[in-house]
Amino acid sequence: MKKNRRTPSIAWFSLVLAAWSLSPLHAAWPAALKEVSRGVVKLFITQQGWNMNQPWSKNPAHAVTCSGFLIREGILTNAHCVTDATFIQMEVPGVPDKVGAHIKAVNHQVDLALLESNDPSVFKGVRPVEFGDLPEQREKVVTIGYPIGGRQVSFTEGVVSRIDMMRYAHSQLGNLMVQTDAAINPGNSGGPVFSDSSGACLGVATQKGSGSAIGYFVPAPVVRHFLRDIADGRVDGVPSLGVFIQQLENPASRAFYRMRDGQSGVRIKKVGRYSSAYGYLQPDDVLLRIDGHTIFNDGRVPFRSDGKIGMTYYITSKQVGEPLELDILRNGEERHITVPLKGGEYMVIPRMPQYDSRPRFHEIGGLVFMVAEPRNIGKNTPIGIKAYWQTMRGEEGLQELVVISNIYEDEVNKGYKGSVTNQRVVKVNGRTIGSMEDLVRAFESNREGRFHVIEFDNGQTIVLDRVQVEEGEARIRRRYNIRL
Repeated sequence: MKKNRRTPSIAWFSLVLAAWSLSPLHAAWPAALKEVSRGVVKLFITQQGWNMNQPWSKNPAHAVTCSGFLIREGILTNAHCVTDATFIQMEVPGVPDKVGAHIKAVNHQVDLALLESNDPSVFKGVRPVEFGDLPEQREKVVTIGYPIGGRQVSFTEGVVSRIDMMRYAHSQLGNLMVQTDAAINPGNSGGPVFSDSSGACLGVATQKGSGSAIGYFVPAPVVRHFLRDIADGRVDGVPSLGVFIQQLENPASRAFYRMRDGQSGVRIKKVGRYSSAYGYLQPDDVLLRIDGHTIFNDGRVPFRSDGKIGMTYYITSKQVGEPLELDILRNGEERHITVPLKGGEYMVIPRMPQYDSRPRFHEIGGLVFMVAEPRNIGKNTPIGIKAYWQTMRGEEGLQELVVISNIYEDEVNKGYKGSVTNQRVVKVNGRTIGSMEDLVRAFESNREGRFHVIEFDNGQTIVLDRVQVEEGEARIRRRYNIRL
């Protein structure tokens, strides 16, 4: 952190910002910072997520702290701060006791949440923060929040080092994000980021990078998108086109797809059956322009005066239901199409963890089956399962992937534990399994057969005595406290 080059003259400012290392500011900016900091709160959240090893129960509750700040619509913070929240309090500057709060809206895709105070009067006389525009590279910024390690509000400075489409750590989805060298530490999440020059709020601090001086914040345009989305009381989320693309940087590939000199674009490899693009685009189409902007052969588009950014920038900036204008090349013929954008999931394994929801599972004979999603498949997932990250819903008859997550040992299932953990269930009693509903029906429809036969994609098979399973079910659930 840089050393102070100037000591503010205001007494309050010098006390609260003793460790603040900002470059010279506009004369009115220290007073403005004092004013906006009145609306920056420290959040105390109790979280209790689901136990993915015992999906019928929850993990022990634990406490986290984050930051948030007052805007016209409520108190803005990060979604990861209030994920699986059971109790929320906030410490408001100048208010002696903590105040309760509750969630109004959450969009995990962009790591944003809007809260509401249980006592709105605590913000009487506090001016809500107004958002500015997307910053410029090398623009100086100030973050305000409550990082772990102290009770007082913290101010840190930095510069904008990068603006790009990046992966959000919370959702694992790509969207516009700003990188800065301003310190964003645990507890800072959810606090505002201001322009050092204009005083405008540029976004919401969201995550720390792998380096010691790398932080990220959700920029103002993404915040505005979130607020417009939830204005009707419903969260539609961020739309997607739902296609896989191939870059066309090789001249031979461009010639093969009958592109003319001067044309650039990307090839459609695959179209999701449940995606926005289904029925509008098809494999081997070449995307030439998106909303009138040229698509380069590497999949990027012009950005600002002299930059480039991923073409999804023009998709994620739209609301669900809005049209996307595309110019494509199909069989050498140029066409213009309009695609109404949809939200929702089009992949067999959801791209984003299914936060704030009970895991979907089914237990029979001590065998626990779950729907595969990022919360329950990770580093130890079999290679065969990882291949399905690129599978779209509808392919191979799959709506979702059902895996066996655990075996609670009993006489009826002895000898099987450890042999099939996290393997995909292919068939049950001869029926192909493309969803959890398929699996449940396959077991329930076998009322007279001697065995339940479960087949997995690694070639393993589990055979259970049907009558023994039925007779032992209550015993197994009682022994392991399994609650459906």
